[in-house]
Amino acid sequence: MKNLWIISILLIACKTEPKTEAGTLNVTDPKYETYDYSGFTKEEIYSFHQHLYKGGSWYKQGGDRNRFYFLNFSEIDKHSLIRRSDTPKILEETPRNDVKNFITAAGLDPGEGQPLNEYIQQAEVDGLIIIHKGKIVFEGYPRMFPTDFHVNFSVTKIYVSTSIAILEDMDLIDTKLPIDNYLEDLKGSGWEGVPIVDILAMSSGIASDGQLVNASFEPIKDLAAAKSVKPSGTQYEYMGANTAILTLLVEEISGLTFSNFLEQEIWRKIGSEYNGLMRKADNGRDATSSVGMSSTLRDLARFGLAFTPSGRKKANPIISNDHLAKIRNVNENLREKSWYSEEMKHAGYQWDEIYADGDFYKGGHAGQGLYISTSRDLVIAFYGTYNTDLQEHQLPAISRQLAKSGLFDPE
Repeated sequence: MKNLWIISILLIACKTEPKTEAGTLNVTDPKYETYDYSGFTKEEIYSFHQHLYKGGSWYKQGGDRNRFYFLNFSEIDKHSLIRRSDTPKILEETPRNDVKNFITAAGLDPGEGQPLNEYIQQAEVDGLIIIHKGKIVFEGYPRMFPTDFHVNFSVTKIYVSTSIAILEDMDLIDTKLPIDNYLEDLKGSGWEGVPIVDILAMSSGIASDGQLVNASFEPIKDLAAAKSVKPSGTQYEYMGANTAILTLLVEEISGLTFSNFLEQEIWRKIGSEYNGLMRKADNGRDATSSVGMSSTLRDLARFGLAFTPSGRKKANPIISNDHLAKIRNVNENLREKSWYSEEMKHAGYQWDEIYADGDFYKGGHAGQGLYISTSRDLVIAFYGTYNTDLQEHQLPAISRQLAKSGLFDPE
């Protein structure tokens, strides 16, 4: 077994070129910034696999060890394949210097007063893309290749909530009803009587317990063991068990695995250029509440586009008017100070921050994010990594600054 592991390490170490995939779009003269990124050396690849072989972990590791896992998790963990679209959505590139040179606002430490293009080279940003009116106005890859698959972590949660909304639009789910109306094994548990909309808003009132998510091969039984500690809808408490319950709900109603539902109803319909990958937990289920989805940055942005006017022009858009209205129909009990500014925000439909102007944002572990402004027809998506002090970049705050800067206001 040891010899097989070493052989696999040597084979992987020979793969230093960026990932490509047959049949994808032929991009000529790309306008994105790559900053001469060259990837990992054979020695770095070997060192990381040796670290894992000796019992080490990628978790709570900053810098390159974090980044190697984020960009190569499929070499390390089990996963499901989510097939790409047969007709990838072409993204027109119209770079804007005023976006590239946008000066970050005061109060960022570090990063205050820097041009955006310089900031992302200095901070632990792997990739950033900004799309306005359906066109790429800035795209840069300081620490990844444009064709790399990067883990999304908790950004995956909004694929789950979008799946719930799609089933709502099909009249197969009513989110005002209690979760045990659909998952009968939850009757008599702490989840009984909890409306689905409160679970979507991370306000289920269930006691926080990380062991509930991936504990066994019968996750519904583990989740049913959860205790209610407060009335639902009264307090925001971020907890992966909420997403795990919603994932089981999608599977129960659709009759599909979550990965298959995502592929059929979202991934292929957004015009994805590449396949997606979904990490599988130890119990064999899709790990939507932890590492989750892995995709190229452009495909994450294509998903974000589905929420904007430019992405909703076709008949029967993936994101309905009702879905957008429900995201913004916030529970006032969940009003809190933003994590990234002095303004107030709400949580809902698994989105972390829903602002008074209707914009909304979802973040993920160590610096992943998706920011949507439908009024400005704007999508900002990014990937990142912890630095060696386990600190992440400040693109969530910068995204909000960009949205409010006037650069993207309707004419």
